[in-house]
Amino acid sequence: MSVNRPLVRGELKAQRSREYLLKQQEDFVRKHGEDLGAFYFLIMLVQTHGRKALKRGDVQALRLLAHDLHGVYLKHTQQ
Repeated sequence: MSVNRPLVRGELKAQRSREYLLKQQEDFVRKHGEDLGAFYFLIMLVQTHGRKALKRGDVQALRLLAHDLHGVYLKHTQQ
């Protein structure tokens, strides 16, 4: 049995963050079309994640991000 309870502050923040990202994705897709909009949204996420990692001084996160981006580049440029 599920009991409805008010969300705690952390849960509200996570819910609002998800809602914001979904709206951003919808806006990019509406403005630029399905493929290009999804690409721009991904670039926005990468930029945001990278900026936050840089601000924290999290070198490992930046290395992982660069590694993942390089993997995507290789996957789509190999013939």
